[in-house]
Amino acid sequence: MSSHIFLVTQDRFPMCLKHGIYGGISHPLERINSEVIAGFEAIRPGDFIFFYVKNVGVYGLWRATTQPFFDERDIWKDKEQDFPYRVCFESVLRQFSKPISLSDILDLRDKGKLWTFDLGTIGKKSHHPITTDEGKELIRLLLRNNPISQPTDLIPEPYMSNGVALPLRLDTDRRGQIKIEGYLNAWFMRQFSRGNLKDIIGEYHDFLNFVPTSFNTVMDIFLTHVTTLDSIDILHKFTCIELKTGLSTEKDLNQIIKYENWLVRKLAAGDNDMVQSVLVALDFQGEVLEYVQRRRLIEEKTVRLIWYRVSEGQDNIILTEIGFD
Repeated sequence: MSSHIFLVTQDRFPMCLKHGIYGGISHPLERINSEVIAGFEAIRPGDFIFFYVKNVGVYGLWRATTQPFFDERDIWKDKEQDFPYRVCFESVLRQFSKPISLSDILDLRDKGKLWTFDLGTIGKKSHHPITTDEGKELIRLLLRNNPISQPTDLIPEPYMSNGVALPLRLDTDRRGQIKIEGYLNAWFMRQFSRGNLKDIIGEYHDFLNFVPTSFNTVMDIFLTHVTTLDSIDILHKFTCIELKTGLSTEKDLNQIIKYENWLVRKLAAGDNDMVQSVLVALDFQGEVLEYVQRRRLIEEKTVRLIWYRVSEGQDNIILTEIGFD
């Protein structure tokens, strides 16, 4: 299962724990709003949840008990926001009263053990997905900080999901182009959370979106591929996906190759074959098609190119990979 860090203020944290619920903000800018929805779509029942309480530290440990849902019922008594993108959770393992300090988080960052959690975006993003291995590091620190086992805190007044799915708008223009890229990302996250797309991407383990990189940009989607053999988890591949709602150009191609090379150095110990790159777009510039074909012949490595098409009812997406055989 994946792990997630939720940002919360000191005054709202007790209310979250009282009802076992967390909510994402509804932003007036549709582009940002779509990215909030895309982030929540990656949450599955069973995923681990941590809270970064501002100016205090990281608390744990909880487990998501519902799919993300849309609900505007008043909980937090905030006149400006009702935080309608929600997920419910419960305590897991045991109580950890002492949080992980910010200095410990920085130390994990320096050691490369918490590379997807960008401290520079704290306050800008309320939800930070992290990999399973990063979640294990946080659990290790919670166990270190709390050596005496205490019973879990039960949720006093558990909130019930209304089961309403998050709004995912796939409306297009005359060319069939999705108007807002965040919703294309959200569709992919919804599919991954349901265990779909394995016939295209392969078996996957972690799936994260808007992953920070060293280039001051974010990777649209990042996946890990893990196979379990005799109870041993074997990490054998990474996937980076770049999304483009319209025409994919050489700029997009250069971007994903840059991410690919960065992942090879950072995570794959120089093993080029351990990273697969995927470009998804409505269409591809001729120069992109030509370069990818030449790369396959010269380097025996490729960037996979996938067309997307929105269904007639604008409620689903069809993916078709371009072949070069």
